[in-house]
Amino acid sequence: MPLAPSLAVLSVLMLAEGAATEPPEELRCLARHYSIEPIFERGLWFGKLPDGKLLPFDDGRQKTFDERLDSPDLKDIFFAPYRTGPIEPVEDEGQDPGRVRAEQLLAASYGSHPAREQVRTRFLGIPVQVHPKVVSALERVAARIAKARERDTSLRPFLRRLSGGFAERNIAGTQRPSAHAFGIAIDLDKSMSDYWRWQKQGTHRWRNRIPQAIVDAFEAEDFIWGGRWYHYDTMHFEYRPELLDPICSAGLPDKPR
Repeated sequence: MPLAPSLAVLSVLMLAEGAATEPPEELRCLARHYSIEPIFERGLWFGKLPDGKLLPFDDGRQKTFDERLDSPDLKDIFFAPYRTGPIEPVEDEGQDPGRVRAEQLLAASYGSHPAREQVRTRFLGIPVQVHPKVVSALERVAARIAKARERDTSLRPFLRRLSGGFAERNIAGTQRPSAHAFGIAIDLDKSMSDYWRWQKQGTHRWRNRIPQAIVDAFEAEDFIWGGRWYHYDTMHFEYRPELLDPICSAGLPDKPR
C-alpha cells in the first residue's frame, strides 16, 4: 500500500495548485491583447502561442538591460513601466519602457509573414502602410490630432509628412526586428524629430521637439512614444496596448525591478 503523503507535502501541493489558478498579472495582461494563453506547467507559468510553443513568463535569469533586449522572457516586457503625463527629460539609462519586445509574441499576433498582412490607410491625409489591427486606433489618433491642430496651428509643421510605417527591417545597430517590421509603428517627420544615434559618438543628451498635444493623442489610443526613452526616438510611435491598459498597469511597480 502506498504511503500517504505527509501534511507538509500536501501543503506544498495545495500551494502549488493554488498558485496555478491565477496567472501573474502581467501574463493575464498580455493575454488580453495578444494571441497567447497563460499555461501552468512543471510548476512554472508560460504563455502558449497558437502553434503550441511555450514562452516562459519568468526564466529566472538575472539580466542586464541589454540582455533583456536580446533575450527577454514575457515578464521583461514590463521591466520599465510606461508612464504618461507631462514630457520630461529621461536621465535614467534603464528607462526605456517598451523597448523590450518578445518577437515571437508579436509574430504570433501580427503574422509570421507580416508583409502579406499590411494594408494602406491614411493618417491625417498622408498615405501609410500598417497592420490592419492598428488601423482603427490610428484613425482615432488622427481625429484627436486634427482637433488639436485646429486649436493650435503650431502643431502643423510636425504633421506635414511621415517618415515611416511598415518596413521589413531590423532596429538600427541590432539584429532584432523593428516594431515597423510588424506594421505596428509609424514615424513622424524625422526633420522635426530627435534620435539618440544622431548625436556625436560618446555623447548622450536627451532631446525633444515633439509637442505635448501630439504625444497625448497617441498615448490616449495605446501608442507608446520613443521620447519616453533614455535612448530616445522622438519621431517613433508604436502600438503597445499592454503598456497603457490601466487594468494591466494597476498592480505593476512604479520603478524598474
